[in-house]
Amino acid sequence: MFARIKKHKKISVVILVALSVWLYQELRPTIIFHTPQESKYLGKISEIDGCIEKIYTEKHIARYRLPYKWQWKEEDEVAIFFSNYGDVLHKDDLDFWRKDVYLDEDKNYVRHTKRKYFRLYEE
Repeated sequence: MFARIKKHKKISVVILVALSVWLYQELRPTIIFHTPQESKYLGKISEIDGCIEKIYTEKHIARYRLPYKWQWKEEDEVAIFFSNYGDVLHKDDLDFWRKDVYLDEDKNYVRHTKRKYFRLYEE
């Protein structure tokens, strides 16, 4: 009987760790770019450490998860470059869970919506 309880505890711990890792990743501030193009090079993002990340669409979207907020200094920023869409995000701007950016066929910015963490509404 004790062996069965130990086995269930081990399974519970594994499930808890897996769920924690998934939530840790899923709750990162994320920008999702929507475009009519099925798969194509969309643009690039310069991260706070200076690395350039290229964004490609897959099934009409490109997902970019921002670096974690607590790693940012006040002066850090992330720059996003597309045809007519340039955006700079500072630490103060990271009050969203998900930002959806809608682009047209020519990769031009059309509009965006923002969903916040705890008050799950869109602006």
